[in-house]
Amino acid sequence: MNIEHRITKYGILPVESLPSRTPGSNDRVERSIIAKKTERSDTILRNSAIRCSAVLRFAVQRCGFWSYLLWLVLMTVAMASTAQGENRALLIGVGRYAHFDDRLNGVSLDLDMMTEMAQLMGYQKKAIKILENEHATTTNVYQTFDNWLINEIEPEDRVLIYFSGHGSQVLDESDDEKDQFDEVLLLYDTILSVKNGRPSLEGVLHDDRFHRMLTQIKSRNILVILDACHSGSATRGLRPIPRTIPVNDAQVKYFYYSPMLKTAGASGRFDVMEPSASSDFDGRYVAMTACRDDEKTVATSQGSIFTLGLRQALRAAAMAGISITPEELKHQTTRYIQEQFQSDVVAFHPQIAGHKKLRQRPLELAVLSGGNGMMRQNLAALAEKSHETIRLNLNKTCYEPGDVLEISVKITGPGYLNVMSIAADDQATVLFPNQYHPQNAVGPGKLTIPTAQMDFELVSDGPPGPRLITAFLTRAPLNNYKDGFKTKNDAMADLSPRSTRSLILRQKKDWLAAGKASVEIRQEGRCE
Repeated sequence: MNIEHRITKYGILPVESLPSRTPGSNDRVERSIIAKKTERSDTILRNSAIRCSAVLRFAVQRCGFWSYLLWLVLMTVAMASTAQGENRALLIGVGRYAHFDDRLNGVSLDLDMMTEMAQLMGYQKKAIKILENEHATTTNVYQTFDNWLINEIEPEDRVLIYFSGHGSQVLDESDDEKDQFDEVLLLYDTILSVKNGRPSLEGVLHDDRFHRMLTQIKSRNILVILDACHSGSATRGLRPIPRTIPVNDAQVKYFYYSPMLKTAGASGRFDVMEPSASSDFDGRYVAMTACRDDEKTVATSQGSIFTLGLRQALRAAAMAGISITPEELKHQTTRYIQEQFQSDVVAFHPQIAGHKKLRQRPLELAVLSGGNGMMRQNLAALAEKSHETIRLNLNKTCYEPGDVLEISVKITGPGYLNVMSIAADDQATVLFPNQYHPQNAVGPGKLTIPTAQMDFELVSDGPPGPRLITAFLTRAPLNNYKDGFKTKNDAMADLSPRSTRSLILRQKKDWLAAGKASVEIRQEGRCE
């Protein structure tokens, strides 16, 4: 195996190397300026409070009650005019239902991934509301729209609305559908019913109702993402297998409950994808759906393919420190889906609608550099919470391009070992197990990676900056290489959201030992 092959197989970067912004002196200066501004703002607020108190006493003593009342009204109006709103995200996922056994795999992972994406787009954790399964009832969804979005959002606030679950169709009751069927999203309390002697569904979110709620949100920047499908034609029962995602349980995200759906045709896009009678609303939103009217989107135990594609595209842009528009996001997600399914029969094509300027406006996106990514933070926090500490030693603390990495792990008992590297741009790679050492059951003692079974070296490469090496030992089987994202020729795998969630569950419900070590990747000649 030549040097070039070994360097490629280190696998810490994606296939395409992406530039990243390295923090430097400008960051320290900027933080200093922010700190001074914050201190100055606090002083101004304290002084303003003192002046307001003095004015209040003067108004009551010298001007009488009515003058004081007028002053109070004016102050209230002034304070309200300067109050700032809050960007908010509402994420809804339904993978199981109260009244029937039909289940969708991976919806919880979809919500995890969309939470990560929302934070990448600048939504604070406290501003992200998640309704999953039993919390996503019809009543809760409608009330949350009213209380969380319609009543609280201001025109300058950004809004993100996401749904992952089953779509379906019911007979049209408002005579506004050419094919006489309304499109619906299934919520947790959906039930089978009969209307006018024909099968139907209740406890669903109708496209008409969804559209009306959207028009009531005052935001001028609404992003809607729907990972569901609404056409029962063509490919019912299809079980496609993706190329790089290790699953064999793909499911179509359409709920087929009656033979009459065969006549529903293929006009199944949600109303938000169609032109509105309100030109004002048309200028305030962008909507992305997973597939065309006559296609099927797919859920898997690793997450839904559409949502996985969105995550891949957003993270790639954030790692590269570049901007991405909704239209570019749609195109890159489409490319990801086409890479998963070589056959046009099973491939599906995301759709986008809404105002042209919003579709071409870059999304606000954090830059993943300097070890500030969620993946690094999550794995570091998980290692801190583990039940037992693993001793992890490296042959160096600073690496330049081409330096060989060796990892020594002291294992205290039998279990299943997974070792990951998280680069400065938050790319997480499974170093052990791997293609050459696929089994990760280990016993007590010292394990050196690369092992004798691994016919290659781990050669330093990738963006300069801090890198975190983590080791996790579980008692129950867990193989992050097997569950990771890879092609047939990859010696290593990218850490999947499913693997991350599995580690978190081991820590919460079972047993987890962990160790971590921080190293620095520097340009040639920079390590002392």
